[in-house]
Amino acid sequence: MKVNDLTPKQFARREIIKYLRDLFDNPAKYIKGFDSYTHRQQEEILRFISLDEHRIDKLLNLPMGES
Repeated sequence: MKVNDLTPKQFARREIIKYLRDLFDNPAKYIKGFDSYTHRQQEEILRFISLDEHRIDKLLNLPMGES
């Protein structure tokens, strides 16, 4: 079974990456009250999101920076 020339596993990975990338790029869209935090708090939140992004890349078997 293929979805647009991708295996189901590859398709699922790409969908996960697409939604996670949006979280990483637009945290205010998903984190209620993000804009009300101080700049320092926002930086800390973004730092932890970034760490999780690298963990997810590793989990999905992606080379660093490919996501």
